[in-house]
Amino acid sequence: MAEIAALFLAGLSLFFTGVAGVTARLQQLSSRKFRQLLGAFTDAPLRAALLGVAFGALTQSASAVAFIISGMVATRLISLRRALPVVAAANIGTVVLVFLAAVDLRLAVLYVIGVTGLMLSFRVATRHEVLVGALFSTGLLFFGLDLMKRAFAGLPGYEWFHALVEFLGDFPLAPFLIGIACRMVVQSTAAIGVIAIALQHAGLFTDEQSMLMIFGAGPGAALSAVFLSAGLHGAPRQIVLYQGIINAVGGCLLAVLVGIDALAGHLVLMPAPRQVGGTSADILALAYLALMFATLAAGIAVLPVAERLLTWLSPATAEQDLSQPLYLHEEALGDPDSALDLADQEQQRFLTFIIGILDAVRADAPPVALADRATLEHAGGELSAAITAFLGDVIDRQPSADSVARVLMLDRRQDHLQALLETTAQLAATAAETRFASRPTALLEAVKESLSVILLSAGDAWRSRDADDLDLLLKLSADRGDLMERLRQRVAGAGADHAETSTLFYVTSLFERAVWLVRQIGIPLAPSEVRDPALAATVPDAATRTHIASEHT
Repeated sequence: MAEIAALFLAGLSLFFTGVAGVTARLQQLSSRKFRQLLGAFTDAPLRAALLGVAFGALTQSASAVAFIISGMVATRLISLRRALPVVAAANIGTVVLVFLAAVDLRLAVLYVIGVTGLMLSFRVATRHEVLVGALFSTGLLFFGLDLMKRAFAGLPGYEWFHALVEFLGDFPLAPFLIGIACRMVVQSTAAIGVIAIALQHAGLFTDEQSMLMIFGAGPGAALSAVFLSAGLHGAPRQIVLYQGIINAVGGCLLAVLVGIDALAGHLVLMPAPRQVGGTSADILALAYLALMFATLAAGIAVLPVAERLLTWLSPATAEQDLSQPLYLHEEALGDPDSALDLADQEQQRFLTFIIGILDAVRADAPPVALADRATLEHAGGELSAAITAFLGDVIDRQPSADSVARVLMLDRRQDHLQALLETTAQLAATAAETRFASRPTALLEAVKESLSVILLSAGDAWRSRDADDLDLLLKLSADRGDLMERLRQRVAGAGADHAETSTLFYVTSLFERAVWLVRQIGIPLAPSEVRDPALAATVPDAATRTHIASEHT
């Protein structure tokens, strides 16, 4: 029993580590080509189902497929609607293992972990490090599942298990409940089939009882999904719950049919395979196949209401809601000018995240906060990636030279916005964690209030595009180097201790960087008559923009 517990805990740990690693790596593996490839495979339900069958055949674990797809949904590589058929059809792919029992993925998984782990350790193929890391985490996920499966796969060899099964054999639903319990810990429906066959060969279960045990693996998979997805939230958890729900529906439906057949005197389910010379092993293999097809049928049946049901079971978190683009959608890509206008609107919304981060640490913050600092920072990072990807999609449509020049401007602006978000988050975190004496505190509050005014002015000028507003923004975001240097000297000469002095020096440096970034965002917005002569050199003229655009096209 100690070995069983050790194997199970080790497998569980590796499984969760692999899931976290897959999600983290996939977040970095969000290139346009990869997203386009996934989109091409999943834009039609039939192709998505075929992809699911292939995933299931390769991985031999519908649960593993569900967690991998949940990582893709979490990183917006694939939408929830397109992911559901993939998860539903993955169960069919696992049938391959039942009819090709010689296939053993353990050796392949060990090779994947070994090779990719060494490549990461010795920095081999650094250009493809993200892909290698994703494969390594996937290997850990599968190895964890294999350890959990091995921990309990030998249950039929224990005397106490035989005694328990024999004791429960007199209860009609006992085999079904045993299947549920075993599937929760073994983490493989195929392994439940193997255990059921072993119990039937040992004479502990009849064919009917073994079938019930296999069908019990369906709701067992659902309970396992609830447990293993406890650390997930929103759309990623919805994928895993969907896989569990359709397994539960398929298994319970078949168990009910077995019960009806028993009450009717075993007229259909048991005699039919034997009439064509089927053995007990064939009957149980067909029972497993029936469970997989029933699961697929359940998945197709609930698709029309799946999104509403899953949203109710696992609503999106505040971070997921905020990071969801409001203005960007694929239909707009057909008209580059409209698409870029929408990207501009999304960037304006992004600026409100930055303002909200600073509001969270201001003394006179607004009474209703957009969200907490950490949520805004994480959501902003995901939204920034979505905006950048959208701009890349516009480029892929080969727009005109003028549109390409505008894409380049928006892309550069997004880099500045992301840097501004990170800088403001650092300033807010420092302000929240610092406790000063009265005078340094007043200086810190002045820095926060000044940056808040500048950010709000940037938002107003961006929305109105009024020449006076933009002129005010450029004046507010003028170089503050001399002012900050005088402020630092005043702090140093005021007798503040070393910690206070260092912190205020750091905060003023962040303030300078934030103001500079706001200025870089505001310069392209300002009409030529508002810009200073010194600014003209920082904004490419029409000829330069056309030349740059032609090169990128």
